[in-house]
Amino acid sequence: MTPLAHRDARTLFERAWSHGIRTGLITAQRREALLVEGTRAIRKIADILGTEHLRGDLERALRSMLGLMNIHLERVSGGDVEQAARSLVENGLLFHTRGASRAIKRVLASVDQRDPDALDPEAQRHYETIVVTEWPGRSLAYLLARERGAREELALRQAAQALVRGLGGPSGLNESEPVPVIMTALLVHAYQPRPTWPRDVRSFEALLAAVRKSPARLGRFPQGILPAHREVVEPVWTANAALVRANVVDSLLPLHVLAAGGPDVNPLHGHLELPDDALEEVDGHAVATTTHWEKLTRGTSDEARLVLILLQGVVGIADKPPFSLKAVAGLLKTALREKPANRLFQDWLTANVPHRLQPDMTELWEAFWEEREALSSEDPASDDFKHFARTWFPMRAPRSAEK
Repeated sequence: MTPLAHRDARTLFERAWSHGIRTGLITAQRREALLVEGTRAIRKIADILGTEHLRGDLERALRSMLGLMNIHLERVSGGDVEQAARSLVENGLLFHTRGASRAIKRVLASVDQRDPDALDPEAQRHYETIVVTEWPGRSLAYLLARERGAREELALRQAAQALVRGLGGPSGLNESEPVPVIMTALLVHAYQPRPTWPRDVRSFEALLAAVRKSPARLGRFPQGILPAHREVVEPVWTANAALVRANVVDSLLPLHVLAAGGPDVNPLHGHLELPDDALEEVDGHAVATTTHWEKLTRGTSDEARLVLILLQGVVGIADKPPFSLKAVAGLLKTALREKPANRLFQDWLTANVPHRLQPDMTELWEAFWEEREALSSEDPASDDFKHFARTWFPMRAPRSAEK
């Protein structure tokens, strides 16, 4: 034996069991009862794993039971072998496997934002499978860390919900990640005289404009936050204020990209809660717009004028509407002879069009070029040409010479 203390590599359960047998804490009668109880636990776990009649499942179930038991045994005994042995005698084996299973399922349910005390049978089975397959090899320290994380996440979600309610925001944000929601709410408190949740792209863009105009406010925690939530949300502000400054104040990106650009170009995704209408598709074009897009389109939803705006931006057409048939014919022979490279269109789209409207604009662009390429005649006098021109361009009122 070296002067260094010998390290017992056995699990806490193994050491407690040996201690209990050696000292007489676990009597022969109690030992038999515990073995019967352990057999029941193994068969129950094996049934979750597959079947209680296959040797492989029983062996896996044994390892699972011992792993779960060690987690809870350490929790109730603090790692003390004597106390662990007494807990085995007084409480049995199932007490410890169930204790670990309940604690783990609460963590899993909390992560999924479900009430652990009101799980349906399907959810119970789902979590039980995770418990017996993924957790037996983990430690009590890991479980405690996950429990702390779940408590912190719950506190963040509750604070986010309270802030959004106070600002008159939508209840649907309950499903969002809490940190971006909290940071957005804090910016509203910091920059709006009458704080109101930014429900659309235009109001969110105005919020970002205020941040860019007065960056000094990012240096201090905003006023008006309820004390009950300040302890939870102030670290969010501290951790994210510099990031907001870098991406909004110090960035060269236009505000309309920061307000409504897609995740591939907008660094605010995942850091602030962008309005729903910045991301999803819509049928109209007046709902989800930025100041920049409103200026480009002047609020129009007319497809011919929208196509012209796309052509002006991507191809560089300088001609002003309304057009004559002769003018359209000239464009088809020059600027619109061939479809431009897709990269040019995508770059312009990303830089100018709100993300939510981009699918509609892409569909419109492709439809125009599909009909352009299928055009059978470029003679302004032909019916096919007239139909194409009047469908896709803002036209002058027809004169007798063009009829």
